[in-house]
Amino acid sequence: MAFQDHLRTLATRAISSITAAEAADVYVISFFIDDERDDPRQPTLTIGYNTEAQFRRSAANASDEAEARWNYAFWLQNELTVIGDLTRDPDGAAARHRWISELGLWYDEPTDPEDWVTVVGPTAALIEATFNQACVRLALDLHDDGTIESTLGRPVPVVLHELEYYEGIARRTEAANPPGLADDFAAWVRTG
Repeated sequence: MAFQDHLRTLATRAISSITAAEAADVYVISFFIDDERDDPRQPTLTIGYNTEAQFRRSAANASDEAEARWNYAFWLQNELTVIGDLTRDPDGAAARHRWISELGLWYDEPTDPEDWVTVVGPTAALIEATFNQACVRLALDLHDDGTIESTLGRPVPVVLHELEYYEGIARRTEAANPPGLADDFAAWVRTG
């Protein structure tokens, strides 16, 4: 299976698994992007969500309500699925390896320290950018095909993030959602 198809299948299954009882309280879908073992060749996508109840519980511990609402550190930290994880999704990890190789971006660990700067750095940046773009497309597809709205009863933003927040996170999140849906998140990132 192609990696983009694998992403779509597991993401659809994960979001569709949110129960009707919980769905009414969900206000955001989390697309947490991380490199397994800090290896840029092994990006993973963890899909989860946060609820209004969790927001209310965590608001007293945050610097303000916007931080409690939008900072992943205050969220449920649930994992509906972890796509591409070597242990939890070996088929996805294999599909990701094939995908990166087909793109001509796979590299072996260099033995010359200079290669880390001249080869690995630029190639790792291309892998990151390509994976992020695949996740943006995935979020848009989940909006366009109605997966999110049919599961949650309304559109909610998909936030594409890491542990740190910066302008690129705001831009990717805006691109991954219908116009205006992620404005509050993007404003928080830009003013924080």
